[in-house]
Amino acid sequence: WRNGMKHTVPVSATFNLFNVLNLTPSVTVTDRMYTSKVRRQWDPNASVEVCDTSYSFYNVWDFQAGISLDTKIYGFFKPWKIFGDRVKMIRHVLTPTVSFSGAPDFGSKFFGYYGSYQYPDANGQMQTREYSYYPNALFGVPGRGKSGTLSVSLANNVEMKVKSDNDSIGEKKISLIENFSISQSYNFAADSLNWSNINTSLLLRLTRNFNLN
Repeated sequence: WRNGMKHTVPVSATFNLFNVLNLTPSVTVTDRMYTSKVRRQWDPNASVEVCDTSYSFYNVWDFQAGISLDTKIYGFFKPWKIFGDRVKMIRHVLTPTVSFSGAPDFGSKFFGYYGSYQYPDANGQMQTREYSYYPNALFGVPGRGKSGTLSVSLANNVEMKVKSDNDSIGEKKISLIENFSISQSYNFAADSLNWSNINTSLLLRLTRNFNLN
């Protein structure tokens, strides 16, 4: 019977700087509660791995913290009259965002989620085998290795305001590009290939009830 409890607590707050920038620090804590723990060791007499299961109350937790900074930049363009006078204004909204997130190495001995033992290989050389204390845990264990990622993204929205005889105020908004975003990240913890792929997405609102993503 595998059993356990899991709690996830996200905490974030947004602060406005100089009426221009939005600063959002955040932290997410995940706590797992288990009732069994498995320790492993090598039996040199039988030349086998021996498991010892203990039953008690164990907390396995991890967290990830981050901070992001974003703002909005508005651009307005009034088309030339050669395109007619029905188009009153085109608005372009850019939303640049820079964020950083990171977490320590939960595989270190400080947290105590992983163990190790030595055993001889086929050539008699001593090797070290690392293992998790919670191999059959219902909600897993925190991953190994520290993380630190810097992400940069730019979102775009383009709308057009046109004259309309059917609207009470005589004009209506038409979405040209609901959202066009481009993003990339840099992983400080990676040994190589620190840069991620450049990701893009496009969302068009073709009609009121139909979007193309």
